[in-house]
This record gives sequence, structure tokens and C-alpha cells, in this order.
Amino acid sequence: MKKTTLGLVCLGAFLTSALVLASPAATAQGTVREFNLRGDGFAFAPGKIEVQKDDIVKITFTAVDIPHSFSMDGPYRIAKRANAGQTVTFEFRATGSERFYCNLTQDERCKGMHGELVVK
Repeated sequence: MKKTTLGLVCLGAFLTSALVLASPAATAQGTVREFNLRGDGFAFAPGKIEVQKDDIVKITFTAVDIPHSFSMDGPYRIAKRANAGQTVTFEFRATGSERFYCNLTQDERCKGMHGELVVK
């Protein structure tokens, strides 16, 4: 094999490896899945999030009208609070389906604010 051809083959292999390693959407065990979630009018929008097991779930949560929280029990143990007009961003690895809800008690209607994480 000529020196020039060998150099091009090596360069191609290097660039392919670099692209695979630099890919932000792929992890060793899952894909990064991003969701914009809003708390508004005592409801989550969207009310259902579907992901695959081991995906990294990145949520950008905005409380629109009044303070709200995004809370999940079980193995996740997440409680993120946002004031009215505020946005919080957080990540977790999807391990199983779980209900999410607002844990604030400033208004009785907060108790009815819930959604679902579905892990397939």
C-alpha cells in the first residue's frame, strides 16, 4: 500500500472515531432525551414522557403561573422547585416507569397536578 493511501485510511479511521466519541446524543448505555416540561394551570404539559430504559432524561422544567415542583418518588427521589417564571434543568437515568407530581401545598389544586414517566 502506498504511503499516501495508508495515511488517508488512518486519517479516515481517526475522524470516524472522533465523531463517534464526540456525539452528545449517545452514551454508553442510552440516548440523551430532552424534554421541555411546563407547570401551568395546575397541570404538567406534556403529561406523559416516554423513554427507553437507561436513557439519560434531561428535563427543562418551567413554572409558568405560580411556583410548582417536579417530584418523583421510588428510585429517583427527585424534587425540583421552580418559582413563577423560573426554569430549572436536571438529568437522571431512566430505570423504570414512575408517576411525577407537584409536591407544593400552597393551593389545594396542586395535589391533582401529576404526570407519568413511561420507561419501555
